[in-house]
Order: sequence, then C-alpha cells, then structure tokens
Amino acid sequence: GINAEYMGFGPDVQWIDNEDYSVDPNAAASFYSAIRAWYPFLTDESLLPGYSGIRAKIAPPTVGFTDFVIQGPAQHGVPGLVNLFGIESPGLTSSLAIAEVVQRMLVPR
Repeated sequence: GINAEYMGFGPDVQWIDNEDYSVDPNAAASFYSAIRAWYPFLTDESLLPGYSGIRAKIAPPTVGFTDFVIQGPAQHGVPGLVNLFGIESPGLTSSLAIAEVVQRMLVPR
C-alpha cells in the first residue's frame, strides 16, 4: 500500500476587501463534517491550516455563477494576446476546447 503523511482538503472561498494571505486556523472547524463524509475516522484537532492565495474573480459574490471570459485581438486590439479570465474548476474539464478557441483566435484559417 501507500502511506500518505499529508492530505489536502479544500479550497474554501472567502471574499476579501484587502489583500490578505493569512490563514485562520479556526477555519478548519468548518471542514470536519464534510471530510468525515469520506473519511469518518478523522480525529478532532487533526487538521492544520495550509496555504492561501487570491483567486481572480470576474463577478462579485452577489451575481452568482459567471462563466469565464476569453478575449482575443478582435475584442482588445492587441495582436497575439488572448486573455483568459475567471477560469476555475470547470476550466480544467474545458481546457482542450478552450485551447481550440485560443488557437482559432491566433491562427487564422
């Protein structure tokens, strides 16, 4: 078998007004019940804070779901530049289709 000394859970999302990379160790409490659905033997106080980052969003939380945005030279006028904004988890599933869109923008047929 394989023994893993570290497993990562998350991420969670916290909307912020100012740049802040600190991790609140008390946030772990909200993870326990969700993790125990898959790993029921998780003991109390066994979670440790990980890392934080700031994810670019294209819409505020009040708007709800907003798909990603792809802008090529036709939208912004800069030859050879393609902007990919707001690509989150569904972007991984869509990555090949996104690549085809980018290729069509950059390589005329």
